[in-house]
Amino acid sequence: MKIAAVLTAAAATTTVASGNLLRDPKTVVQKQNDGALTEGQRRLATQVFDSCLSLHMNKCKQIIDAAHAANPAAFGNVASILYITLKVRPVLLTADILANPDLLLDVPDYQLIGLRTDSDNTHVVGIKGDGIVTYPYSWCVTDAAEATGYRCQEIGPWDCYDELATPPTGQTFVQCCNDIKAETGHLMPDMHGNYLDCYNSPPPLENLEDPLDLGRVYLHIDANNRVVHPPYNG
Repeated sequence: MKIAAVLTAAAATTTVASGNLLRDPKTVVQKQNDGALTEGQRRLATQVFDSCLSLHMNKCKQIIDAAHAANPAAFGNVASILYITLKVRPVLLTADILANPDLLLDVPDYQLIGLRTDSDNTHVVGIKGDGIVTYPYSWCVTDAAEATGYRCQEIGPWDCYDELATPPTGQTFVQCCNDIKAETGHLMPDMHGNYLDCYNSPPPLENLEDPLDLGRVYLHIDANNRVVHPPYNG
């Protein structure tokens, strides 16, 4: 992608209401949205429980407790697992959004895209480390030509990997977000008057403020207490 513009540091600290970039400090909701597991976190963790996806958190804990009983060393030989439970943005099916776009209003900060940065918090690496950024919802705009009065579509993914850099690396937060906003500018604002924007999402386990703890397991759950990301220890 070509860099559309470079915002000043002052612009990068403004709020979403003005349609500009949102930078740290993050709100509680944004921290809760940092739920997806990076490839780096998978390497740090000794256990990743893909089988827990969509299960109720209590059922998932039973699976993890059984794994701990069978192999305590994989969890740092702790006596019991410390569970960290975080609420994350709910999963909304495209068909449900098409039928009722107002469902998006129940999702805090639905208009924000999390840009997963590297451990230095300088370049966008994406969830899988390939610079790819995705948006989890359909984007709905007013359209008088439609019988419903609106039109919804999927947006993204976006490639924020800068192959022209020496050495090739992920784009900066500002570069990546500017490119995304440039590509989607014709879709702004949406039918609810909101503008697509970005928040900085550094990898939580690679932050020095959050050292590795194999006896700790993160559970990311939705409003119904069902697991939405593979739990991992670390």
